[in-house]
Amino acid sequence: MKKLVFLLIALCGVLIAKAEVVLPNIFSDNMVLQRDTPVKIWGQADAAEKVEVAFNGQEHKTLADTNGNWEITLKPMAFGGPYSLSIQGKNAIVLQNILIGDVWICSGQSNMEFSVRHVKDAENEISKAHYSKIRSFRVKRNMGYDPLEDLDGAWTVCNPETVGQFSAVGYFFARKVYEDTGIPIALINNSWGGTQIETWTDREVYKKLPAEYWERYPEGVFGVDPVRFVASQETAQKSFQEAKGIKDDSKEEGYFFPPNISDYKTCKMPLRWDRSELKNIDGVVWFYTTIQLPANAVQNDGILNLGPIDQKDMVWINGKSVGESETYMEERSYKITKGVLKEGNNTIAVRLDDNGGNGGFAGTEEDLFLKIDNKKYSLADDWTYRKGITSDMFGYEPNARNLYPGLLYNAMINPLLQFKIKGILWYQGEHNVGRSQQYRTLFPYLIKDWRKKWGVDFPFYWVQLANYLRIDDKPTRSTWAELREAQTSALTLPKTGEAVIIDLGEAEDIHPKNKQDVGQRLALIALNKDYGKKHLVYSGPTFKAVKFKRGKAVISFRNVGSGLVTSNNTPEVKGFAVAGTDKKFVWANAIIMGDKIIVESDQIKEPAFIRYAWGNNPETNLYNKEGLPARPFRTDNPNK
Repeated sequence: MKKLVFLLIALCGVLIAKAEVVLPNIFSDNMVLQRDTPVKIWGQADAAEKVEVAFNGQEHKTLADTNGNWEITLKPMAFGGPYSLSIQGKNAIVLQNILIGDVWICSGQSNMEFSVRHVKDAENEISKAHYSKIRSFRVKRNMGYDPLEDLDGAWTVCNPETVGQFSAVGYFFARKVYEDTGIPIALINNSWGGTQIETWTDREVYKKLPAEYWERYPEGVFGVDPVRFVASQETAQKSFQEAKGIKDDSKEEGYFFPPNISDYKTCKMPLRWDRSELKNIDGVVWFYTTIQLPANAVQNDGILNLGPIDQKDMVWINGKSVGESETYMEERSYKITKGVLKEGNNTIAVRLDDNGGNGGFAGTEEDLFLKIDNKKYSLADDWTYRKGITSDMFGYEPNARNLYPGLLYNAMINPLLQFKIKGILWYQGEHNVGRSQQYRTLFPYLIKDWRKKWGVDFPFYWVQLANYLRIDDKPTRSTWAELREAQTSALTLPKTGEAVIIDLGEAEDIHPKNKQDVGQRLALIALNKDYGKKHLVYSGPTFKAVKFKRGKAVISFRNVGSGLVTSNNTPEVKGFAVAGTDKKFVWANAIIMGDKIIVESDQIKEPAFIRYAWGNNPETNLYNKEGLPARPFRTDNPNK
């Protein structure tokens, strides 16, 4: 009995010794606090523990409540710093290098997640990124069936060593705003590739939507209780990642050659995972091909070209390593030294490792070749492949985050609701293409709810989807255009803005590398609306009205800036289509006449409807003189 008493006393002593003031992870060195507004600092301590907070000349005292929760509110402060934050309870915490500025949350899917190290001219952009007053907090990916109170992440000061990991859209936005205002800018990078808007929406709010919005989520959608499903996914993901770390199959000689087993499959190259049975997996997949070469073709060095790859590749020829890379969607071209190739059959093995997103070979058939003495040997043929360590082997579903509304809201948004922010930058929608009608409701629903939860009508600016996929031969229905239109419809809400990038996309890559202009266009909106730069033109031409007369359509625009122009400096405007009352559209001729566009077609004698830039990847060239593109539109929209 005495031993038990002593054990309990000792245990209590340990618990008491460990009691201390604890802060949420968002509070740490290098952070930025929102200027010109009361700022809450909160945390946990012992019940009734006295907590003292000192910051920038302010001193506050409070007591933790019976549950150990405490909070104080700093009075509004002008931008500046750096300062230190001191918190004293039974223990002391001192946070250093803290700025007061503007905090912008960067949320959405992969194009917001897309980092600076992958943009065009990345090396140059990184080398000049000396901005100590731009900071980023990267929220660690997580999901929760119930709302969580804290999240993982870390603050980072912008410099050439760190900026490569910043959200590219966020960074170029921050750089422009900081350079124009001198105000410190913080980016909370809260994004996750391949996510649909539902997972960013509070489930309890989502439940208030009509039944049709729940048809995709029938009872028992997981096959198990959702709470247990989320927990099981966390375990499965951990097992998958541990297995990848333990088993390094790149060192196993047997993997360098086509497998002599029955579980490999054949594919036509180039292969993108999202267009095959591999579309729902992460992990390692091995690809193989053989090519027969004559004796005179192996006497010199060569070049192996595989086109752009997502994401990490390691390559062997005849069991000898010829190169590897971990750069997203960049061209793979490896030098083959003399002695690697041989007369007869040569085996090429490629180990691809993808963690999030689509994965695979993203180029064209012309991108896959072996070049020796200026002669190209095509590799765009049937290859074989087999799985190494992949997520499905552990029951981990990379798209689980999308399987139920609120999973990312609970884990990645809810913990931030007490943290004061300036506004939201949003780049999402690709994963909702094909469901634009619902997006018309869901997007403003999310905006209004996030504002309500934070308790302030903050600015909410987003990026309209870029042009993507092949160019249409003739006007046709476009699910991408419909989603863009659904995004635009949210501009009826106050304090919103849309950056149009219909000219920045890439037909074969859903992740265009020109993020500089994306961030710049978002920054122009903020500078005009939030930073007093009213002289800045922040929008390209937007449709105002159309008049039909004498077989022609005369279109007027808002936001023409200094005037309408085309990107190639000709009066002919591309991208217009016209239809009669039957709504059968044909391409039209269009020219600039002052601040208007005149549209006509020999095939439509009495035009009734107009479309501009309406397609997955429309050809466009209409801008204002400030260099901002015209926003896509149509006049036959039944939703207006």
